[in-house]
Parts: sequence; C-alpha cells; structure tokens
Amino acid sequence: MRIYDGQDIRNVALVGHGDTGKTQLVSALLYTAGMVNRLGKVDDGTSITDFDEEEIQRKFSITAGLAYAEWGKSKINFIDTPGYNIFMHETEGALLAADAALLLIHAVAGIEVQTEKSWGFC
Repeated sequence: MRIYDGQDIRNVALVGHGDTGKTQLVSALLYTAGMVNRLGKVDDGTSITDFDEEEIQRKFSITAGLAYAEWGKSKINFIDTPGYNIFMHETEGALLAADAALLLIHAVAGIEVQTEKSWGFC
C-alpha cells in the first residue's frame, strides 16, 4: 500500500437502521474497487467487516468495522457501523472520525427509528 497525503484520504461512514445493507454495500464496494477477489455476503458469514464470531453467527454488526479501497489517487476508508439500538454508540463514535456519511434507508420499510437517530448523529 502506498502512502497518501491527507487531502487524498476520505473517511466515509455507512449508517442507518439495522438490515439496510450497510455491510453488504461495503463488501460490494470493495469487490468493485478490486480490493478483494470475492464478493463477501453477510448471510454466508463471509463479509469483510463482520469478522467476529458473534457477528457472523447473528448476521449483523456489533462493532464498527473498517475497510479501505484505493480509487485513483485517493484512499477511501469505509466505516461500517451497526444499526441496532444497543450498538448505536459505535455509530455515533464512528461519525466523529468520518468526513462524510452514507445514510442507507430500507427500500421496503422506509425510514425507521435508527434511521432517524443516525441522521441526527450526522
């Protein structure tokens, strides 16, 4: 990995209610950027940012996970945050380090309680 100047590094937090696809999106972004050679899946327990045994077994994030992709001359740090109420302190802490946030909204359920809380943190 090369060394980046500060202006070439971006920290992006993926936030939203549980089960909106944050972890799966990080896996897809990493695969698209060529950082991994397989598309990890939450349901299979092969996602990149959910690597703890508890997260794999429960199929949801418990702690904020970090992954990065190199794109052009930039390095993008993806912070995959939990979406369930009991772990929202992880989301709030991750946003302190983030330059930007991607707020994911469930396509069927729409805006839910943790969606609103995440938006408030942003």
